[in-house]
Amino acid sequence: MVLELVSSFNSATYAASATTKVGEDGTEAVALLTWKASLDNQSQSLLFSWAGSNHCNWVGIDCNNADRVIHIDLESNGLRGTLSNLNFSSFPRLLSLKLHNNSIYGTIPSKIGSLATLTYLDLSNNYLSGTIPSEIGVLCSLTILYLYDNQLSGSIPQEVGMLRSIIELELSTNNLTENNLTGLVPTSIGNLATLTILHLFKNRLSGPIPQEVRMLRSLIELELSTNNLTGSIPASIGNLTNLTILYLFENQLSGTIPQDVGMLRSLIKLDLSTNNLTGSIPASIGNLANLTILYLYKNQLSGSIPQDVGKLRSLTELSLSTNNLTGSIPASIGNLVNLTILYLHTNQLSGSIPQDVGMLRSLTKLSLSINNLIGSIPTSIENLANLTILYLHTNQLSGSIPQDVGMLRSLIELELSKNNLTGSIPASIGNLANLTTLYLYENCLSGSIPPEVGMLRSLIKLSLYANNLTGSIPLELGKLNSLTYFNLRDNKLTGSVPSEMNNLTHLQIFDVSNNKLIGHILPHICIGGSLTKLLASNNYLIGDIPKFLGNCSQLRRVRLDHNQLTGNISEIFGVLPNLVYIDLSYNNFYGELSKKLGQCHNLTSIKFSNNKISGNIPLEFEGASQLQLLDLSSNHLDGEIPKSLGKLALLFSISLSDNKLSGNIPLEFGRLSNLEYLNLAANNLSGSVPIQIGELVKLWNLNLSKNLLREDIPSKIGTLQFLWSLDLGNNLFKGEIPQQIGELQSLETLNLSHNKLSGSIPSSFNGRSSLSYQAVMKQVFASRCNSFKQECKATTTFHALKNAEDYSIPATSHTEKIRYLRDSSGRTSLN
Repeated sequence: MVLELVSSFNSATYAASATTKVGEDGTEAVALLTWKASLDNQSQSLLFSWAGSNHCNWVGIDCNNADRVIHIDLESNGLRGTLSNLNFSSFPRLLSLKLHNNSIYGTIPSKIGSLATLTYLDLSNNYLSGTIPSEIGVLCSLTILYLYDNQLSGSIPQEVGMLRSIIELELSTNNLTENNLTGLVPTSIGNLATLTILHLFKNRLSGPIPQEVRMLRSLIELELSTNNLTGSIPASIGNLTNLTILYLFENQLSGTIPQDVGMLRSLIKLDLSTNNLTGSIPASIGNLANLTILYLYKNQLSGSIPQDVGKLRSLTELSLSTNNLTGSIPASIGNLVNLTILYLHTNQLSGSIPQDVGMLRSLTKLSLSINNLIGSIPTSIENLANLTILYLHTNQLSGSIPQDVGMLRSLIELELSKNNLTGSIPASIGNLANLTTLYLYENCLSGSIPPEVGMLRSLIKLSLYANNLTGSIPLELGKLNSLTYFNLRDNKLTGSVPSEMNNLTHLQIFDVSNNKLIGHILPHICIGGSLTKLLASNNYLIGDIPKFLGNCSQLRRVRLDHNQLTGNISEIFGVLPNLVYIDLSYNNFYGELSKKLGQCHNLTSIKFSNNKISGNIPLEFEGASQLQLLDLSSNHLDGEIPKSLGKLALLFSISLSDNKLSGNIPLEFGRLSNLEYLNLAANNLSGSVPIQIGELVKLWNLNLSKNLLREDIPSKIGTLQFLWSLDLGNNLFKGEIPQQIGELQSLETLNLSHNKLSGSIPSSFNGRSSLSYQAVMKQVFASRCNSFKQECKATTTFHALKNAEDYSIPATSHTEKIRYLRDSSGRTSLN
């Protein structure tokens, strides 16, 4: 009957009957089946062998000679459920409980303390939550406690210090948080004299490292990294003479590195990186003869690198980067013949790169970038045959790139940018068949680009910008089929872009701006569909933009300005959903603006100035809801300014000057609360200036000159407190100058000339010595000036420009200069 019940997986019923049928010896089976019944269905099916009365034959169960359970080992069995239904008191002989790598959730029951004989407890890599029960301290026979990789919270109980037999304690990768004065590393931990491994990393422990750690003289591994520990590293850590691993990285530790660290002569790995440590690197660190890894990066260490570092002959990885280290790189570093990684970047190191670096023949990664290193690149670098990464960028290195660099055949990334390197790019660079990144930008390199660069078939990123390179772009570069980033801008390159570069179907960024290139844009530059940036401004390019460019759906940024390109602009672009910035200004484009630009919903900047574009501004532009800058100036646009532009709430700059636009200034512009720059000059706009202009509180430049605007100048302009330049000249304004304009304290340039203004210059202009503005006077000013002779002398020079005859000059007794200067351009340009 028992077998029938078990075969139907009714574990709970079997557990009840087993109590009477099996007697005392069956209590363990009952407890196991009761727990099984509490797990999910899939877990129960995985424990299909848990049937019958002989529980010692069940999977994961091991018994002693008296058929009492001594081991439960269900690691990585895919079990899901809680421990709340596991009756721990039913296992008085249990030595080990291993449930690693399952889906056990819920809390650790306090009744776990009833496992008096337990020596090995592994609940790691589950989903346990809640606090670690203080009853865990009752497990006085425990030697191994693994609770890592869970979701435990709260503090580590002080009772953990009662586990005097413990050898390995791993509570890492949880979310433990501080809730007592001593911090979450309990001082009682100092009682664990037999402890060899203490892993508390990747929690949120805070407070200082307790001094009691010094009592853990058996400790081999101490890992407290990635917490919020504060305070200094206790000098007493030098007592842990058996320590092989000391990881304190990614905390908030401060103070100096104690000299006593030099007493840890068994140490193999030392990582104190990403803290707030100050002071110098102690010379005693040279005593750590067994050290293979030394990471002190991302601190605030100062002083020089001690020569004693050269004694660490077992060292394979050394990173002292991102500190405030000064002085030169010690020559003794050449003794570290086993070194594979040397990172000294982002410091303030000076002097030259020692030739001794060439002795580091095992080196695979060398980064000395972002320092103040001078001198030339040592020729001994040719010895580093295993080097895969060489970063020397952002220094003050001079001289030429050594030919020997071509011997570094394992090199994957070469970055020599932002130095003062001169001479030509060595042809030997073509030997670096594994190279994926070549950055030589921002140097003083000259000569032509060697065609051997085309042999770098693994190259992904090529950046030679901001040099003095001349000659043409080698057609061999068209063989770099893996290239995604191509940047040659700011050189003196001539000739055309070779048609062979149409083969680069993986290109994402193409930049040849600011050269002297001629010819056409590559017709198939976007054939691979990956192009995100097309930048070729400030050249002498001619011809049409390829029409298929309108289908480059990944394009984000286009700059073809300042060339001699032509073609119908309405045929160039389709809907480019990712387009953010486009500048086609200073070319010879004609035709009408494409309505499809309004469907580019990520577009922030449109710059089409200084072309021959005609027709109306499309109403559909309102669809470009992210638009921030619109520059259509110096074209042949006509019609009215669309009111719908007032819906583009992010606009901060509008320039529509020098067109043939007519009609009124839209009232809706008053909604553009982010507008800073508005230039509608040199059009045929009429009507009055809408008072809503006064709502543009961020405006600093307003130019409405050379139009047919009339009526009074609205006093609301006087509320624009950030206004720096105001040009209303060459219109038909009448009436008086509003008093409020003179009260604009930020105003430096004012032009009201060539209008029909009348009345007096407001007294609010008195004392404005920094204001440079064009006069609002008439030819008869000379006769009027006679009756105000003294006042005229006080106010220096006035330019008598056309306004109404009854204009009078305010009396003034001060000698401050009010300058009425004429600015013929009347324009401010935005880049």
